[in-house]
Amino acid sequence: MIPGVLVPCGICGVPSPQTRCPEHPRATRARERDETQYGRAWRNLSKRARRLQPFCQDCGTKANLTTDHTPAAHHARLNRRPITLAMVEVVCASCNAKRGPAIPGSRRYEEWEARSA
Repeated sequence: MIPGVLVPCGICGVPSPQTRCPEHPRATRARERDETQYGRAWRNLSKRARRLQPFCQDCGTKANLTTDHTPAAHHARLNRRPITLAMVEVVCASCNAKRGPAIPGSRRYEEWEARSA
């Protein structure tokens, strides 16, 4: 932003020195996470899964563990059902990235749907 130059608010169009006027502040990262899949329930489930299985399911490392959504977790979420421990897998960040997304339209999701049918 250039000091002293007003730009329209991204929400209402009112001139403001920032990209949003004071009435439309950007949500904090924590609040944005809570409004998505990474709310309190997800964080608690993730912690529990990693506590119960403190190693990567794919390579066995104990470093940089994450909790991966399986296609079943995304299916449950789409149907407004809770995600359970049976729908997640503990893997390291590297293995999680290699797996790719498990969202509808992805290869993982389509393979899961074919097996579930």
